[in-house]
Amino acid sequence: MKNKLRLFIAVPIPDAVTRFLKSTQTELGQTGLNIRWVPVENIHLTLKFLGDVDAASVHPVAERMDATAGANAPFELIAGGVGGFPNLRSFRVLWVGVDGDTRRLETLQRSIESELETLGHKKERRRFHPHLTLARTRQRVDGGRFGLLDASRAQHASEAFRVDRICLFASVLKPGGAEYTRLHASYLAG
Repeated sequence: MKNKLRLFIAVPIPDAVTRFLKSTQTELGQTGLNIRWVPVENIHLTLKFLGDVDAASVHPVAERMDATAGANAPFELIAGGVGGFPNLRSFRVLWVGVDGDTRRLETLQRSIESELETLGHKKERRRFHPHLTLARTRQRVDGGRFGLLDASRAQHASEAFRVDRICLFASVLKPGGAEYTRLHASYLAG
């Protein structure tokens, strides 16, 4: 793993939305769930996971990010609605969804995929499902047992937030959880 970095590209989350997510975690934690909550300062909206790549790839990836960001205008999203992967009835990942100008978000994500494909990064085969991960668990959890199916229908939502940049992060996995370092930011301008 020498000279390798575990990289991903994401939309950073503003403080107001982070507070909303913390409140959501607190509320859901009162249901008795025994799961590992993601520290709110680590929550982000992943656009592309690159995995372990050569450190020399950072500059070319940043250049492609700049090109993509320059061709896309800022837009607004809203965080809200609880869900789970693979589903809320039997989940290993608990998340909050995003709404708002999701069409522009999907366009941005597809543009990143296309730009990075020119550098040899494979396109994700799974459909893009924008979300903010709240918690993870090793074994599947029955969300119905904890009232999460009702919680998913609740109309809690964050205030709208402006997506005006995308960031390249390095992730280091540690026993206490992942630590993220921002390596580059590209500002939307189109």
